[in-house]
Amino acid sequence: MGVMLCHRPDCESIMCDTYVDGVGYVCYECQDEFKEYLKKKGLTPETEGQIKRELIGFMKTEKDSYEEGSEMDVDGFFSSYSK
Repeated sequence: MGVMLCHRPDCESIMCDTYVDGVGYVCYECQDEFKEYLKKKGLTPETEGQIKRELIGFMKTEKDSYEEGSEMDVDGFFSSYSK
């Protein structure tokens, strides 16, 4: 078995077991984050095609963009950049 890198930007996971045609390898961490992404976006895809379309869009995002607890409002955003 060779090295199967997750196809998501900035993800360094190797030895992925899940391969989706048209998407590539998706590690377990990104699978969990995808579920969080769907929840935060209020999305409930119900068919394989719908899930795949959402996954394609999700895989273009940076890793840890949708992890639990990463929500931020505008004031918090500016505060994080203020001295």
